Amino acid sequence: MPEEEKIEETVEETVETEEVVAEEVSEESPEEEAGEAITYGVGTPMVIEPFMEPFEAAVESVRRRAQLIARNQKLDSGFTAGAPLGVAAGILFALILVLLPLLWMKG
Repeated sequence: MPEEEKIEETVEETVETEEVVAEEVSEESPEEEAGEAITYGVGTPMVIEPFMEPFEAAVESVRRRAQLIARNQKLDSGFTAGAPLGVAAGILFALILVLLPLLWMKG
């Protein structure tokens, strides 16, 4: 039985505190009354954009370097792709330059 009495006491205390809190909330504080007189947009600080110039400069620098690296990579790929054909043409041209005069002098 003492447990039931404790439960009833806590329930009664909770109801009383809720009533007190409800009364406190319903009263308007002087700060709220003063806040109603403020006109927004005049003399109050506005949200500003953050200072992004250093970040934008870093991004542009990285973007420029990436473009240079990509261009260099494309040039290297082009040379590498044409290398076997270039070597074959060079060897053929060298043989022609060396063998043609030899054949012409023998004849």
